[in-house]
Amino acid sequence: MAKGQFSLVVALYNVAEYVPTFLKSLEIQTYPVQDLDIVVVDDGSTDESAALVTRWAENRENVRLVRKVNGGPGSARNVALDLVKNTWVTFCDPDDAFHPEYFERIAAFIARDTQQSAQMLAGRLVQFNDVSLETSQGHLLNRKFRLGDQLVDLDLNPEYIHMHGPTTFLRREVLEVHKLRFDERIRPKFEDAHLIGRYLAAAERPVIGLVASASYYYRRQRNSGASLVQGTWGDPRAYSDLPEHGWLGMLEATQRSRGRIPQWAQYMVLYDLVWFYIDDKRMHSDTGSATPEQQGSMHRLLERIIALIDLEVIDTFSVVSQGWLFHNILRGYYKGLQDAEHPVLQGTTDPDQQVTTYHYLFQGSLPDEEFRVDGLPAVPVSAKVLEHRVLGRVLLRERILVLPMGKDTRIALDGSPGHVTTDRGVPLLPGRKPKPAPYLRLAAATPARNGTSSIGTGRVGRKLARARTSLTIRRVLTGHSRPRTAAETADRLVRRQFAGIKAKRQTAADAALIRKAHSEKARTLYQDAWLLMDRTDRADDNAEHLYRYLKKHRPDINAFFVIKKDCPDWARLESEGFRMVPYGSDELVLLYLNAIYKLSSHANWYVEYPVHRKRFGDGNAKFVYLQHGVIKDDMSRWINGKNISIMVTTTRDEHESIAGNNSVYRLSTHQAKLTGLPRYDALRTAALQSPVSERRKVLIAPTWRQYVKKVIEVCATPEEAAAAFESTDFGAAWMALLRSPELKELSANQGLDVVFMPHPELEFVVPHLDLPEYVQPVRYRDVSVQAELVEAHTMITDHSSIAFDAAYAGSNLIYMQFDGDEIFRGKHVYRKGYFDYARHGFGPVVQDAPGALAELERVVERELRREKLYEDRVRETFPFWDSGSCARITAAVENLGRPWNRQVSVEELPHTEGRSV
Repeated sequence: MAKGQFSLVVALYNVAEYVPTFLKSLEIQTYPVQDLDIVVVDDGSTDESAALVTRWAENRENVRLVRKVNGGPGSARNVALDLVKNTWVTFCDPDDAFHPEYFERIAAFIARDTQQSAQMLAGRLVQFNDVSLETSQGHLLNRKFRLGDQLVDLDLNPEYIHMHGPTTFLRREVLEVHKLRFDERIRPKFEDAHLIGRYLAAAERPVIGLVASASYYYRRQRNSGASLVQGTWGDPRAYSDLPEHGWLGMLEATQRSRGRIPQWAQYMVLYDLVWFYIDDKRMHSDTGSATPEQQGSMHRLLERIIALIDLEVIDTFSVVSQGWLFHNILRGYYKGLQDAEHPVLQGTTDPDQQVTTYHYLFQGSLPDEEFRVDGLPAVPVSAKVLEHRVLGRVLLRERILVLPMGKDTRIALDGSPGHVTTDRGVPLLPGRKPKPAPYLRLAAATPARNGTSSIGTGRVGRKLARARTSLTIRRVLTGHSRPRTAAETADRLVRRQFAGIKAKRQTAADAALIRKAHSEKARTLYQDAWLLMDRTDRADDNAEHLYRYLKKHRPDINAFFVIKKDCPDWARLESEGFRMVPYGSDELVLLYLNAIYKLSSHANWYVEYPVHRKRFGDGNAKFVYLQHGVIKDDMSRWINGKNISIMVTTTRDEHESIAGNNSVYRLSTHQAKLTGLPRYDALRTAALQSPVSERRKVLIAPTWRQYVKKVIEVCATPEEAAAAFESTDFGAAWMALLRSPELKELSANQGLDVVFMPHPELEFVVPHLDLPEYVQPVRYRDVSVQAELVEAHTMITDHSSIAFDAAYAGSNLIYMQFDGDEIFRGKHVYRKGYFDYARHGFGPVVQDAPGALAELERVVERELRREKLYEDRVRETFPFWDSGSCARITAAVENLGRPWNRQVSVEELPHTEGRSV
């Protein structure tokens, strides 16, 4: 029998970079390391991981290394479980580390549990960053440690769940008696929680010993990005094996063991499900790449899983916030429940437009609605139905109503009065103490040794001991020597002090700047200003075009243009008479705090909030999203999170996809306005002055791919990036077109200028590509994109939204989509939207360079005229063929300051029909 109390199970696989840190943290344990029973299972590593452990284990009889073929962490741990010898078993990850007193503090807790009530022990998870070594205890399941060390009965306190195997200690006897092992079918996560759930169900009582004083250091993200739990939803098994064998398997196993499914087991599954839903709502989630088969498999399994979740659990679960929508998806879609009171959530009120927004959720068909405001019948200013889809399926519908503002608003649904409220009815994090169990006793803690014997046990001694422990931890995590670690720590403390002084000065300066913004001088200059900007370092987009219109036609509007002063566009715009304000300047703060509207072609956070929000607040300016182009893909997950007062749309289908009923966008016709892009006014004029028949350019402008960017951005040099670019399917396809003999011949015989303008994400490799002499590479930043469009008779692209601009400018379009719809299957950040290239596209769709060249030859043969099919599509797609987009947008913005019943109808503004390009 091994000495000590603990057996460590370590599944080892290709972590040579981190193994020394792990082993060093074992060496410095205050608990005798020779008393730890350590079983390391090498799961088929191909690096030096096993060799490092072998050398470390020399002359250590308590360390055993076992080798096996690769089968995953569960299979490796199962091999180790057949070999462990001590009372308590824990499952450590070899890319993590331990607090120097980790095992000593666990042992001290066991000694205090005089009745041996705890069936499972849990240490505190401390996450640390690989590079900065910054630590965080912010994991949501860490909340249970806030009251210190304690014994908790999960039957009484199901929210005190623990699901992390490396910080868990299980009794070997229970594992052996009930033949409990990891289920090797569960991938790519939940293996730990599955075993823990079955273990607790098998134990006499599910009592957890929470050892808040024992810290386990979890590497939040490896340098290589290769953590097992990263990229969960890009793994096909996440839609079958995980829900079937993991979530459902654990619920059914606990039911067999206990005769019922304990609430804490349901909490464990629901906790994971909440994060699945949160992930699916992200714009760039890997769930967007799930195939129809994977979606169907997940939905079938979710119905079985949630059927086993009690309504009481759904209505009380608050380990992590479910959110209003997910909570009601569980109750409405899966449980088929509808509140008799018909809750109607009251949202924001806009005093300028004198309207209030209301929301309610429903299943099936839209209820009959009746509205009364201050006793009188009312008609919504705007209304829509928003579909909430999870993995391609509509699980819930939300009605969004904009009603006239009033003191007393009544809403009836299907003849029954709705309950207007601001309470979302979602359980909140309670923060309560655990319900006590009289049969649980934890003896008082003896004073911790903490290495204080030589420096005293008073307050100063304890602080010095903590400092010394902190130095030890940092030395282990960095691998640096003791003197270097001490020097780095001292330097960090000095820098922190200076940073504190600087922060105080900054706070004082900010307060002075805010006072200045409210001064008479600042208000005189910036009161009710319109703040316009495109990107921080570039103009030449919709904000610039709108500003130019305001400058010429609406000098009464107090407009300013914002951009970095050191960018090339500053001098050009300043010479044109634009009133410029530097991005990042104090002057911008004065403008921002007095502005009434902020308008931009982009909606990134640094544009939506161009000054520091924590320092200067949100300001009072309403945000007008001018858009960068025409939306054709599903951008709802990004746009729905923005506080947009007006969003410009350009085509009928785009507007309907955003503002129409049964869409996935939150915006209604109250915010989304069909006006046309500001730059289309100038584009239309320029296109009329440059007939297609006289153009001589072919513009080749592919968009980018996320996977290509990942390949080239890790290259050491631009030359390596260029080679890596060409090695991808994407790069090979486009280089085949650019280098084709047929394109060379067309260029020579027809006098064509071939311009290659890749997406800005890829343009840095262009100077290092071996391009033919007849191909002219250009960068967006160096040219006027509109000029390139009106000089090209044909544009060859794949999925770029700039194709809309080219079509509006009269150009022929050829879509070369070598990867077809694979771009929506995880190869990029796009999600499929309303636009279908075969039904809506402005030109033929081909799969390769020969196809694109054949279509280009056809364009030349018909003397550059656009085919009637595509000409009709273009004419139908764009409702406005005038130069009135800026005027329509200006009217829409001014409507934001008018009551709803006194606003100008933007769509009815006069416009003249232009002749065909």
